[in-house]
Amino acid sequence: ISRVKVEKWKRVKSDRLLVLCLLPLASMAVEAPPGNAESSAVESPQPKFIWGIIIKFAAGKAFDIFSEWSMQRLFPGMENQSIFTRLSAVVAPGMAYFAPAPKNATAIVPNITDKAPEESLLTSNGIENYQGVLLSLLVLQPDDETLKLRPISEGFKSGEKFRLRLGATFEGDLTVDNIHPDGRRNRLYPVDAAQVVRIKSATPVILPLEKDGFFEFDSEVGEEKLIITLRDSRAQGDSMASSAVHRRESVQGTALLQEIPPGKFPVIAESIMILHR
Repeated sequence: ISRVKVEKWKRVKSDRLLVLCLLPLASMAVEAPPGNAESSAVESPQPKFIWGIIIKFAAGKAFDIFSEWSMQRLFPGMENQSIFTRLSAVVAPGMAYFAPAPKNATAIVPNITDKAPEESLLTSNGIENYQGVLLSLLVLQPDDETLKLRPISEGFKSGEKFRLRLGATFEGDLTVDNIHPDGRRNRLYPVDAAQVVRIKSATPVILPLEKDGFFEFDSEVGEEKLIITLRDSRAQGDSMASSAVHRRESVQGTALLQEIPPGKFPVIAESIMILHR
């Protein structure tokens, strides 16, 4: 039995989520600064269209460029702020919304590596060879008024209330699954398994979408996992990219990058483990 609950000011029929606190975030789109240059062969980097904004870069490390892009486009100023108030920002309507789930979509098992990508960030015909997601936890503090930013890799303790904050370089369908201690996997969010949360590219999103909402595990013992999956809606069957997802931790959160071969589309999944004691 999953030990995540769903509640509102009036409880809804679920034992999965607890909806109490609003943790909004405003979207901000700005022009990004030059990325990190790495290739001495390119003396005068030319403007390139990367993940929806114009930046100047020479072929460089994918994570470094993704980090700069994230700071400018997703969460400006996040590196200088780790504590947020409940009402510190506003989630604009339409930034993310519930949509019908694709039919026959296979469940994704995370394929994560901490090994740095070998290829540089490149473009061909305006298409980047990497797509990425930035994830973090926003954990409610004992004062019940502030939330602290925490990388996904740090996990959380039983009984903590938290929200998920993320943004991606691509538009996709987002789901959160729960894997029980006995290995059973079921949908956690959206509660309706016939739905997904559709997010836009370069747009910050906070889950749960419901106003005043957060996740909470109860204190029953056992090892559980959350699986967070973001899939390009075109990534079905043979069109899914199967390459490993590279992970790097920073003050911004957990960055995930997947190399996308031509004709394929990204599917990025990450797991969070909690051991109830």
